[in-house]
Order: sequence, then structure tokens, then C-alpha cells
Amino acid sequence: MEKNFLLFVFFVLTNISQAQVGINTSDPKSTLDINGNLKIRNVTSVTSVNSNQTILLRDKTSTTGDFEIKEISSDLLVVANASAYYASKSGSWSLLDLGLGTFWSKINLTGASDTKVGNPALFNTGVYTAPQAGIYTISYEFQFPAGVNLEALGSKRLGIIKNGSTIWDEKIFDGVRVSILGVTLASVPVTSTSLTSLVQLAAGDTITFAVNVSGLLPIDITLLNSAKVSLYIYKISN
Repeated sequence: MEKNFLLFVFFVLTNISQAQVGINTSDPKSTLDINGNLKIRNVTSVTSVNSNQTILLRDKTSTTGDFEIKEISSDLLVVANASAYYASKSGSWSLLDLGLGTFWSKINLTGASDTKVGNPALFNTGVYTAPQAGIYTISYEFQFPAGVNLEALGSKRLGIIKNGSTIWDEKIFDGVRVSILGVTLASVPVTSTSLTSLVQLAAGDTITFAVNVSGLLPIDITLLNSAKVSLYIYKISN
């Protein structure tokens, strides 16, 4: 008799554990089906998000129109292993031949002394090495202390070069010429020029910050080297 009773209890408990429970509904569609609001008290707060954590969301099913609670990886909402780098120097820097045969030279900023934010080891003589794959945003700017006449820098360009050989993006130095019938009457001094871009990089890919010096006289290069150079690059997406 006792044995039969224990078997009956085991049978009932097993079926209860496998049943669908409905709250405020007589026809539950899942293990726990709540037709109403859900309130949870005393939830522990976190101060950061990492790849081991998931986030719950309410997802409306396409078949029944009901809502289900599902989870997504936190990696979809935050940039994993985000990295940022910023360097700048006010004059007293030089240009190094890039070896492309097209008058491109890279700026001689070094990670050791010119880094303001980020890992100095990622940047050397104007070349940044991506620590991980992702989409990066880049900004590259020249600022001249008293302006440089546009005639000295006319048609000269800033350049962002990928993996040492591909000109990813470029921009002519900013400035305005006033002319009538092809005769230049005046030119506005160049005060600053900036170049921004987006680029997809694999881990180990490089970005070189360069300037085209075709036709510049030594005195013009000296003026160029008096500018403040600022650059930053940071990962915005996986």
C-alpha cells in the first residue's frame, strides 16, 4: 500500500513539473504564461557589461502575436574590445618618405612621445596598427598657427593610407581663391584642414597618416612642419 502511494505521488509531481502554468489565463502557451504585468523588486545593479552577460527583451511572435521573453548577447549592443587612440604634436616634427613613388610622405609622430590617449605601442612614425578587427572612424587634422598662404599649398593633400599602399581617402588643403577671368586676385590663408573617414580593418592592418608634398619647396615644407598635427582613430563597430 505504501509503495503504491509513493508511486502515485511521484507520478503527480512529475506531471506537475512538466505542466504549463498560466497566470490570469486558462490556456497557457508556455511553461509559464503570464497574462498581465510582471513586477520584480530588489534587482542587483551592474556597473559594466561584458561578453558573458545577456540582456532580456520582449519579442512579439509573428504567428500568434504574443510576446515572449528572449535574451540577446550584450556584444550586439556594445563594441567588444573597443579601442581608442589619439596623438598630437605642435610643430617640430618631420616627414618621412613613404616609398610609394607618388610624393606621399608620412608624418613623423611617434607613439612614445606624442600619444595622448591609448596604447603608444600601436602607433609609430605615423603608422597605426589595428589591435583587432572592426570598423574604425578616423580623424586627421593640420592646424597652422598663423595660416599658410594657399599659393604655397595649392593642390597639396592630406592622405589616409591603408596597409602601406592603398590610398583610402584624401583631401586637398582647405582654402579659397578669388579670381576674375582666370586671374587670381586673392587667396585666403589656410588655417586648418581636417580629413575624416571610416575604414574596415582586420587585426594587424595599418593606417598611415600622410601628406602629399609634390612640388613643395624646402621653405614650404618648413612651413608645413610648423603646423600642429592631431589624429585619432577608434573602433565603433565589430
